[in-house]
Amino acid sequence: MSDTAWEPLKRWLIEEQAIDESVVTAEALKRLDLSGRSLEELPESIGLLSGLVALNLAGNNLKTLPDSLSNLSMLNNLDIRRNRFEAVPSVLSSLTLRSLNASGNKISDITVLKECRALRVLDLSNNDLTTVEGMLAEENDLRTLNLSGNFIKEIDASFASFAQVERLNLSENVLMTIPKSIEAMHELVEINLSDNRLTTIDEAFFFLGLEEADLSSNQLKDLYLHDLDDLEIMILDSNPIQKIEVDESFAPYLKEFSCDSCELQTFVWVPSLELASLCFSSNAITTVPEEIGKYTKLRQLDLDGNGISELPNAVANMTRLQTLYIGGNPLNEEAKKVIKVLHPDICDINMKTGITIERAQEEDLPEMAELIGVLFAIEVDFEIDYEKQLAGIKKLHVYEGADMLVAKHEGKVVGMVTMQRLISSAAGDFIGQIEDLVVHEEYRKMGVGSRLINKMRFIAIEEYGYKRIQLAADMDNTNALQFYTRRGFRRTNLNVYHLEKN
Repeated sequence: MSDTAWEPLKRWLIEEQAIDESVVTAEALKRLDLSGRSLEELPESIGLLSGLVALNLAGNNLKTLPDSLSNLSMLNNLDIRRNRFEAVPSVLSSLTLRSLNASGNKISDITVLKECRALRVLDLSNNDLTTVEGMLAEENDLRTLNLSGNFIKEIDASFASFAQVERLNLSENVLMTIPKSIEAMHELVEINLSDNRLTTIDEAFFFLGLEEADLSSNQLKDLYLHDLDDLEIMILDSNPIQKIEVDESFAPYLKEFSCDSCELQTFVWVPSLELASLCFSSNAITTVPEEIGKYTKLRQLDLDGNGISELPNAVANMTRLQTLYIGGNPLNEEAKKVIKVLHPDICDINMKTGITIERAQEEDLPEMAELIGVLFAIEVDFEIDYEKQLAGIKKLHVYEGADMLVAKHEGKVVGMVTMQRLISSAAGDFIGQIEDLVVHEEYRKMGVGSRLINKMRFIAIEEYGYKRIQLAADMDNTNALQFYTRRGFRRTNLNVYHLEKN
């Protein structure tokens, strides 16, 4: 392809506001963002950008990619999510991609992936896959695989080719069992099997080196938990579980255990004394054992919506507890005395039930933009402009380094919080910047803000391992300052300065 094609390509990229006039040569471009432009095709001259390392094409109307992409020998990160692809583009077989995000398309043909042996990160979530058998070459370098939101019924024969995978997401499929063949995944540390139809789990599962396992929203009824020596997080929410038997060998370093909305009638004792978060909300538990006091590192305890009338005195001595959800229980006067020992903001028995904390979806963005207007009405440094707020929220939603949570009640967004990944020279690593924490006025003082900030804090520290999380608050907003202080945030001597573009 002639270099004379560079000038028209440059003009096109400038028109698309992807580059500015300062870019002199095609080879100078290392990263290119063409996301959210409603593109139906790319110019064939895109192959001139031989220096590209990362290319973002998310949120367009693309069905194919030009053959000239094969010239991008340096390209290792490609984002084609939320387009109209029905097959993984064949041109990718000639590239040495390390990361491919193809989520949110209509992909059912993935045969080309067998040639993409350099991939370490692959996201095929929310496509039309019914099988992944033969997807990868026998020798591959894949480490992170997301297959959530497809129509996969069984995966037994594929586990052998996933042997190097460390993080596997199979949520929102139609799997019915965890087979013995999962034992081949000897590098696996994180698995998400939520929202399937699981009824059985093979014993091999319990001898994996897992650190995190999400089995929520399945059809599990009885469980015998044992081993899983490295496990730190187990989520069993929304299963029809009536009985859980726990062996003393189970997860000695477990930090989070959740059985929200199951059918448990008794409190399940897990042996780990490292627990920081324990959730048994929306069950039929009537008694909390005195031994709960042994969980000296517990920071969040959720017993909301059970049949508990009494609380052991040991609860009042749990000095590290930052949040106790106990609403929706027939507490007697003695139990109320126990929780009065704790700070009322930590122990809110008036919290409204039926509120869920979820990751924000695209359909939530307009309501979130309106909520930011509520926040800016309080913070005088910012002005309310719905279109600007909506544009910002949309960009955050597609930004790889951002997380967005919403609180919902009866389908309505009633609260939100966002976080962006930053690099701190002081911390020498990634940190999280929390912003836009706001709750509708009619839902305040119900624990919604606490649940949002606690969930985001867990994501930052436990999931991502951020060295620090930080936030800014209006110095005149006394309520906000007290809220953050009570939840472990420390005020610094730094002031925040803005320089606006004229």
